[in-house]
Amino acid sequence: MNEITKKIAQYSALVLALAVLPMACKKDKEADDPNIIHRDLNLTLTSTASTTSPVDSIDINLDGIYDLGIALLNSATGSEDIVGQMHNSSIVFCDTVTVPGGLKFIHASDAGFTPPDFNTSTDWKNGGVLDVNFPAKTGGISGQGDKFISFAVKGGLNGFYGWLRVNLSSDRKTLLVKDVAYSALPNTPIKTGSK
Repeated sequence: MNEITKKIAQYSALVLALAVLPMACKKDKEADDPNIIHRDLNLTLTSTASTTSPVDSIDINLDGIYDLGIALLNSATGSEDIVGQMHNSSIVFCDTVTVPGGLKFIHASDAGFTPPDFNTSTDWKNGGVLDVNFPAKTGGISGQGDKFISFAVKGGLNGFYGWLRVNLSSDRKTLLVKDVAYSALPNTPIKTGSK
């Protein structure tokens, strides 16, 4: 073998090793579901004064129509209320527990929860409460880390299920709305956290 052929062989072996090495070191990752649309939101709602009510509206499926409104409501008496209200034909999965004012707690889950069919469950509502601090009732998601909210955007006879990841500080003053995902397939519930 002449010197040029040796160098080409050495170079080829090096290139092959560099190409194979990353594949050998990579952990198997579960494939993303191509039918789930996911996007980061990174919204922060902060309430610093007792009379402020930061509100944000979220267009989940980017069709130009807002699907979800979230408000941090703090009264002068120190009561706090974090409300999620779905717009248009959207609904959110709620618990059976009622808070002052007649609204129900929005069901906040960890990753891996699959909500029931909205056609057969009566726990799907147009709005609900994420957290509350009233003399009559205190509870919700404050200080619990990341939680998922299941929702469905209804269109005609079909519904498109999804989830929203939120995190509420223990003092109920800062709500992070991290990301959202929903299924592109009609009437197909998805697990919270799936992408």
